[in-house]
Amino acid sequence: MCIKITEKIPFENQVYHYCSLETFRLIVENKVLFMSDYHYMNDSSEEKYFLDVFEEEMKNLYDGLSDEEKARIKSNDYMKKYMTSLSELYANVCFICCFSNIRDDLNQWRAYGDDGKGICIGFDKSFFEGLAKERFFAENVTYKTKEELHSIISEKLISIKNEHSLIEDSVEFTREVKRQIGLKRAKVKNPAFLAENEFRIGLYDSLSDDAIKQYVFDDIHIGATGLKQYMEDIHDLDNNIKISPVDYRTNKNRLIPYRKLELGSELFKVIKSVTIGPLCQASPVELAKFLVCKCDNCFCGIDTIYKSTLTYV
Repeated sequence: MCIKITEKIPFENQVYHYCSLETFRLIVENKVLFMSDYHYMNDSSEEKYFLDVFEEEMKNLYDGLSDEEKARIKSNDYMKKYMTSLSELYANVCFICCFSNIRDDLNQWRAYGDDGKGICIGFDKSFFEGLAKERFFAENVTYKTKEELHSIISEKLISIKNEHSLIEDSVEFTREVKRQIGLKRAKVKNPAFLAENEFRIGLYDSLSDDAIKQYVFDDIHIGATGLKQYMEDIHDLDNNIKISPVDYRTNKNRLIPYRKLELGSELFKVIKSVTIGPLCQASPVELAKFLVCKCDNCFCGIDTIYKSTLTYV
């Protein structure tokens, strides 16, 4: 295994995960990445930013209906509840892991890198993009103003309505709205966060359509057995890479649901660089020894380990 300790700029096609030294240790020892429930992100307003626009556009769609169509919706229990409980579109859960396209960034160290005392791990971006499939995504976040979101969501809703009637085909309408609009929510952020230049991997994890219909619209709870089965699902990706069942960790006074992206020995191929935080006291030599110790087959794709050069106050 050859690890170079250097200050050269690493391989360009990387995305960077900032974390504490302890989290770095857990990632390496367990050969996993932790994907947290989207509802528990650091920015609690992120999901609301998207949902507020969606609710307004659903109202606009409803207001544009004829009196006869509105009367029929009011007599349709399914759509009546849907129109008054819009947030239930998000019955599916999204688990994500966040990265930045920027290495050794002061704001990232402060927000996510244990206030400069942590580690910045550089991963091969193309590896994650190669894992993308239905329900699992690996994409750069897009930054949209509310005006832009209004335009995008309005066009989508009109297109879906033209294909699926809100009254005669209400279940299919709901399914398409969830697929075409709801599944975009974890990929869009307020332009105020543009400087983060974020990249995300994520799993849209959902109950079946029938279960959602019963749970959301018919007030039939799925019960402990159904919920346990859903939480224990294992998702297989390529090359024996799996996403684990739901588990929980604590963060201050909250329980946070998460899943693990189990990379196994692939972890040491997908990590391409490690940057030690400006206030982290771990030495590059000790970090290199740690990686050699934890690498099962004594081979690693890491070719740069270096110390942040930022002045941190």
